Amino acid sequence: MGRWFVNRLTLIAFIATSFGIGLGLALAIFLKVSVSAALPVLLVSSATAVALMALSFLLLFEPIQRLTNALKKGEEPSSLLLQELGALGEAIAATWTVWKQTVAELREERALLQAILKRMDEAIIAAQENGNVILVNPAAQKLFRLPNDYSQRRLTELNLPFELMELAQNALKRKLPQMVEIHILHPEERFIDAYATPLIVNGQLEGILLVARDLTDLKRIDKVRRDFVANVSHELRTPIATLRSLAEALLMGGKDDPEVRENFLQAIADETARMGKLIDNLLELTRIESGQKEWRFQEVSVAEIVAQVVERFKLAASQKGLTVKTEIAEKLKVRTDPDALAQVLFNLVDNAVKYTPKGEITVKAEKIEAGDYSQVVISVTDTGVGIPTEHLPRIFERFYRVDKARSRQIGGFGLGLSIAKHIAESLGGKITVQSELGKGSTFSIWLPYP
Repeated sequence: MGRWFVNRLTLIAFIATSFGIGLGLALAIFLKVSVSAALPVLLVSSATAVALMALSFLLLFEPIQRLTNALKKGEEPSSLLLQELGALGEAIAATWTVWKQTVAELREERALLQAILKRMDEAIIAAQENGNVILVNPAAQKLFRLPNDYSQRRLTELNLPFELMELAQNALKRKLPQMVEIHILHPEERFIDAYATPLIVNGQLEGILLVARDLTDLKRIDKVRRDFVANVSHELRTPIATLRSLAEALLMGGKDDPEVRENFLQAIADETARMGKLIDNLLELTRIESGQKEWRFQEVSVAEIVAQVVERFKLAASQKGLTVKTEIAEKLKVRTDPDALAQVLFNLVDNAVKYTPKGEITVKAEKIEAGDYSQVVISVTDTGVGIPTEHLPRIFERFYRVDKARSRQIGGFGLGLSIAKHIAESLGGKITVQSELGKGSTFSIWLPYP
């Protein structure tokens, strides 16, 4: 700024002096005035003009300097400063107002865009034509496990699935949207519906936009639905076929033999009871899942509920030579539905007795502190056959059996653990399992402490 002022002042002085000398010579020639008389007057007037102009520039220099400093800091120029600059200040004030309004609108739009992208379930990735990443939303970071410092990376550095990169290249090459369903196996199995579209502005290709949606849960739900229909059909097909065979045998003459008739009728009653139990379990599970089941929450003694359940299995356990132990503080209480808690424990102890050839079963309850939050954990531990590790993630699915032949042999449908899981979650808790093949299992119910 100082150099600009010196250069401008030097130029003004030169022009004013030259103008004075030229005017003096013109007066001397046309007005017949001697050069010695005209030049001093014009030199004095030129010097006065230079001084006045220099003073005006000096007065303007200081406000301009303050204006420059304010703009460098991003501060709004004061109204007094703008008044000192006159018409220039008015123009700057109007420009500053428009600039502030534009910046505010851009910030609002950016904040709105970020809020939308943050709450989207779909993964969004945008990159320039040269591959530089310009946008990644949280869903994309979570789905593809991307780093936070994506802004300095290229698309090829994000370790995206090969099929997704191929999709992006095809979209850029053809300048047309592309879609594909991707099946990822590692590090975990996932199904992804991906969409890529080129970003074209004014007919010019500027970049690529990738949109991906995780279909894994939908695929899993669809598989569970198909398995459910198949399992229900299978479970009903066997007793229906048995009933038909027994009825046909009776009609073909079996009814005339009292002993045969009694055996067949007893078999019909057993199969009918089995079908009724299956339907009751399905209806119970449906009521729980749909929220139609009503719960009666109250403060109950854990020891009393466990004692009632264990008492019902004493005979069955003793017949197999099993020992059933309880380790529960008498004063331990929990706020829950007593009938629902008893039903969950009944299913867990029933499984423990069925799948423990020898040894013991222990029902234990304790209070666990977790900061300001406390829980009551009721565990059923057995020394039975255990569950293979690969089956543990699916053990609570409907109709899922680790050993289907053994389950049918002892009369199971594969619904008990599913019902127990849904009841525990409806009571505000959860159910977990730990197991080792050949060494037994531990099923734990976690409930909020009163």
